[in-house]
Amino acid sequence: GALLVAGLWTAPAAAGLILFLIVATPMFHNFWDHQGPDRAARINGFVGNVALAGGFMALIAQAA
Repeated sequence: GALLVAGLWTAPAAAGLILFLIVATPMFHNFWDHQGPDRAARINGFVGNVALAGGFMALIAQAA
C-alpha cells in the first residue's frame, strides 16, 4: 500500500495486493456459510474487495 501512495513500483505493488485479496477475501468474507444480516455484511465485504481488485487492475493497466 505504501508503494502505491509513494508512486513507486505501482504495477508490482498493485499485483501483490490483488494476490492478497484473492487469498484473503474468501477466507474472511465467506458469505456462503452464513445467514441473515451476517450474510449481507459478508457479501458487502466480498463485493468491496472485488471492487478494490478492479481498481488495482486499473492501476496496473495505467502503469503499463
